[in-house]
Amino acid sequence: MNKLRIIIVEDEEDLLNVLVEILLRLGLDVRGVSDGTSLDLALADYPADIVVLDLNLPGEDGVDIALRLRQKHHCGIIMTSSRAMVNERVKGFESGADLYFVKPINPIELHAALLNLGRRLKQTDSPVKAPWCYESSASVLRTPNGVSINLTANECTAIKLLFAAPGETISTISLLYALGYPDDQYGLQRLKTLFSRLRSKIHDLDPESELPVRARHSQGYSYLAESSQ
Repeated sequence: MNKLRIIIVEDEEDLLNVLVEILLRLGLDVRGVSDGTSLDLALADYPADIVVLDLNLPGEDGVDIALRLRQKHHCGIIMTSSRAMVNERVKGFESGADLYFVKPINPIELHAALLNLGRRLKQTDSPVKAPWCYESSASVLRTPNGVSINLTANECTAIKLLFAAPGETISTISLLYALGYPDDQYGLQRLKTLFSRLRSKIHDLDPESELPVRARHSQGYSYLAESSQ
């Protein structure tokens, strides 16, 4: 797993040095800067996963910086401040902060919060693909990437049977009977060819998607994914 990339924006030099040193020892990839201008320069070549941002900074304050980050960068924001008033914390959250820490900051607690926020961000970033979709009225199989595959009559018959029972093995005999193929070597070869051609058709139109149909030796075929019909 890649280390979390962290930038700490803090104008109190002693506190900045302590936080950077401890978080580095705890296994994070950390850089420290003192103001918004330095943060922009750091982000140019170091795309941080999370920015730990002091509210009270010289020049541009933490609220304005957080608003800019939300518009231009996809990163988590942890706001820090010596101000504990509710209205200040609300202002921090409204500017885009995911978490708010009141100083003095415990580096171990901050480390735990960084790991937890990092996990949440990675889960959010993970794309959720749509299921395979068989549209019988249009004789179309739609891949998780939204690519439409036009099916022949025999392909429709096979896909309809498999999609009706995801995870289950549809016997070879059932498929041969539904397709009108003979129960012999010739019929078995035609069945294999049908799936082979369908896989090639899908690959040509959507190379990222592979038909999740698996042959079960001497038993039949199984569809091994979510689908909608």
